[in-house]
Amino acid sequence: GTGPFKFVEWKQTDYLKVAKFDGYWKKGYPKVDTITWKPVVDNNSRAAIMQTGEAHFTFPVPYEQAEVLKGKPDLEVVAAPSIVLRYLSMNTQQKPFDNPKVRQAIAYAINKEALAKVAFNGYATPAQGVAPQGVEYAVKIGEWPYDVAKAKELMKEAGYPTGFETELWSAYNHTTAQKVTQFLQQQLQQIGIRTKITLLEAGQRVEKVESWQDPGTAPVRLYYVGWSTSTGEADWALRPLLYGESWPPKLFNTAYYKNPKVDADIKGAQLTTDGAEKAKLYKDAQETIWKDAPWAPLVVEKLLSANNKKLTGVYVIPDASFNFTEVDLR
Repeated sequence: GTGPFKFVEWKQTDYLKVAKFDGYWKKGYPKVDTITWKPVVDNNSRAAIMQTGEAHFTFPVPYEQAEVLKGKPDLEVVAAPSIVLRYLSMNTQQKPFDNPKVRQAIAYAINKEALAKVAFNGYATPAQGVAPQGVEYAVKIGEWPYDVAKAKELMKEAGYPTGFETELWSAYNHTTAQKVTQFLQQQLQQIGIRTKITLLEAGQRVEKVESWQDPGTAPVRLYYVGWSTSTGEADWALRPLLYGESWPPKLFNTAYYKNPKVDADIKGAQLTTDGAEKAKLYKDAQETIWKDAPWAPLVVEKLLSANNKKLTGVYVIPDASFNFTEVDLR
């Protein structure tokens, strides 16, 4: 390969170790001999190893621990911009979520500003569309308004004046996901929607959501999840999540959403090389999706990392990946 490091050893669930590649093309790099990555699932433990000096870098920093780490003189906490969108998808093939008024009501019932403060300690901003700003061809539509009265009106029009019971699943089981789902549960109770929360383990997520074969029997209803548009372009923000041929198990359209107009726009944007035409097609697709509301777009989170001040040259990229090329430890 041509990268700065070469593989040394991987012990699953324990660590991954790489070493300096002497044949790297960039003169003078890398500056460190080895890097060892260790997965630390528990939020408190991840913060603790930074304070003890066991780790030089950690990501993501638990939002609730950010101020504690900021107070340590030998540590630096960095909040980087991201293209990581968090949203609540709704299974549009199953009642009552087949009714767009119900889906719109849910979007109106959630206070995104408050969610950003309560669950993300302010390290997030309300979503302004179905693709994060910073993604090429993303359309800034504006935050979906928080309007409980409007939500109740839509529920009544949809035939659910007293609400209903349903499942609320999270794709994650960490502390932030607990806070998000509890907040969503409280918000939806305002319009009579009573939810049972399940925080899925990784294996459960694959079994119950991502690898489900029959859309007609898919058990997912309300699903809190996120997406990073790693290509930086609108195709990868829309096609895996909202294209009619991207239902599980093929890709990640967990809303089982299908709109022929949106599909045609996405396909057309893929085929054209004309930038203006591509922008128009993506704009049409995003505006249609927004009105159809297969999701309640929630927040775009900031990427919170911490490093020992002796460590330099480590960057978290907006898609939540890393650049360690220039890493150095003084």
